[in-house]
Amino acid sequence: MIRVVILMLSLVSSLAFAELVITQATVRLLPPSVANTSAYFTVENKSNQDEFLISASSKVANKTELHNHVHQDGMMKMQQQAEVKIPAGQSVHFAPGGLHIMLFGLQHTLQEGQDVPLSLQTKSGANITFTAKVTNPSAHKHH
Repeated sequence: MIRVVILMLSLVSSLAFAELVITQATVRLLPPSVANTSAYFTVENKSNQDEFLISASSKVANKTELHNHVHQDGMMKMQQQAEVKIPAGQSVHFAPGGLHIMLFGLQHTLQEGQDVPLSLQTKSGANITFTAKVTNPSAHKHH
């Protein structure tokens, strides 16, 4: 019985460590002829443990990936990320020219103001779901 209680307390403690909060989530509105777009947001880790995002998903796209713009061979290139570290007690910004979520093969044309469901999966097994508002690219210039 004591082992069960210790195991249960251990599980509750582990869940409390993975407290990620998503804010300012947007998806870039592009012309209807463009089948791919990107999503931006801020993720805050309110726990005392580092967390790692390992994948993303959305019902509006055939494929969804974590990406970053990196300087390589004198050029800026977009590169898929196997994981993104969210340090304990800190925020990480997904913004144009940096980290972002790529949405490949949109299922339908997105409309300005539309809510897009997104989901992030963590290395610890958490699944964080949120919605992002579709906005005109000019709205992303503040990043």
